[in-house]
Amino acid sequence: PILFAGCLQFAGNLMYANAYGYGSVELCLLGRAITGLGAPRIINRRYVADATPFSLRTAASAAFAMATALGAALGPGMAILLNRMDEFEFHLPFLQPQYFNGMTAPGYFMALSWFIYTLCILFFFGEPTRSGLDELRKREEATAGGGSGLATIESDSKKESLLNEVELAAISTENKVDGYVEMESARDDALDKLDPIMLDGESFNDDDDDNDDDGSVTDLSVTDINASKDDDKGYTYLYCSCIKNMTRPVLICMSLIFMKRIALESIVGSTSIVTKNRYGWNIENVGTLHLVNGIIVIPVSIFSGYLSTMYEDRYMTLWFLAITLFGMAFLFDPTDLTNHEDSETYNLGHPMATGTTRYIAGSLIAFSGIEACESYVASLMSKVVPSALAQGTFNSGLLATLVGTGGRAVGDIFITLMGLISIRNLLNLLIIPGATLVAFSISLVLWNYELLAV
Repeated sequence: PILFAGCLQFAGNLMYANAYGYGSVELCLLGRAITGLGAPRIINRRYVADATPFSLRTAASAAFAMATALGAALGPGMAILLNRMDEFEFHLPFLQPQYFNGMTAPGYFMALSWFIYTLCILFFFGEPTRSGLDELRKREEATAGGGSGLATIESDSKKESLLNEVELAAISTENKVDGYVEMESARDDALDKLDPIMLDGESFNDDDDDNDDDGSVTDLSVTDINASKDDDKGYTYLYCSCIKNMTRPVLICMSLIFMKRIALESIVGSTSIVTKNRYGWNIENVGTLHLVNGIIVIPVSIFSGYLSTMYEDRYMTLWFLAITLFGMAFLFDPTDLTNHEDSETYNLGHPMATGTTRYIAGSLIAFSGIEACESYVASLMSKVVPSALAQGTFNSGLLATLVGTGGRAVGDIFITLMGLISIRNLLNLLIIPGATLVAFSISLVLWNYELLAV
């Protein structure tokens, strides 16, 4: 999957860069679409969830957030540097003359970066051990057994193997015998054999020996059973399994990610249009702010990773959501509520007005709080998600990315709608609903504090 994502990123960025030379908006949009399809965020989140133990999960998520922040910092900074370069023309095989300028340079730079990255993955990357997923299964088994220790975990594991054998017998009969009655009969016979085993724990060893002598398969996972069904039933099973295993803690974490993304877009996604209309900023000013935002998040992520070794995820989630709310309060401009007709920008000179210094401070605080909170929420979700989802298609990485992308899309649509209402009052129109969502997120964690204990 990582190699495939790297190839899509290389192709998408190259198409984006070539759109200028071909004079094609369609090629530009297609390149951006392919780049989005190749985004490896889902894969990276799953590696973090599957390959790290619970004790280091939040620290690993913080490291992932730090790497993301580093990229977010270098992106605007690199765009500023590339924009200052003089335009020149060069040639690539099989393509029209290429133009390197402020618009095409980011595409060429990212295409080269992804090409080098894909080669490094191809020659140097090795699949990690899924220690985190194994620990999740053991925790679920221990919880189901009432916490009676390792003996209970081993017993539950054998019971699961026998139950899988029951499923295998039923499916095998379904494939060989016509009719529903015969399949149910075979299933009932297998369950009758299982009943005394459930009552007598010592019978496990004898039963395992018998199964070995008969040559029957006892170690068959649910995934293997599902693979024996036809495609339509398989897809239906995956969808139903996702809905069935969507527990309340998982839904809470998904809601937190969704609302947090909308709030983040209200702050970051609107920076260019808000600062241009209020303060007259240009692209270099906006890029510099994003650069500083990304740089500050790096030590904040390191600090949050350190705190994760001493405090629970739910506790730190509350704190960083509160910090985010504090930063958004800095961005709120109360003077626009009473006087927004004297100036087309903002109430310059009023002591309560949100000027450039206050806007920068509020943006830095709110952005750092949201990014730090993301590592705790992502870690929390990977811990509360059932193993049935963690090892399947609808794993915590996919769910978190889908919800986050949905929140970002809703945030962008919201910015557009608020801009249609009033460009002059856009800052308050975005900050007030965003701060409300953050406050509701804090209340949601407090109301379900015990459910999020992992």
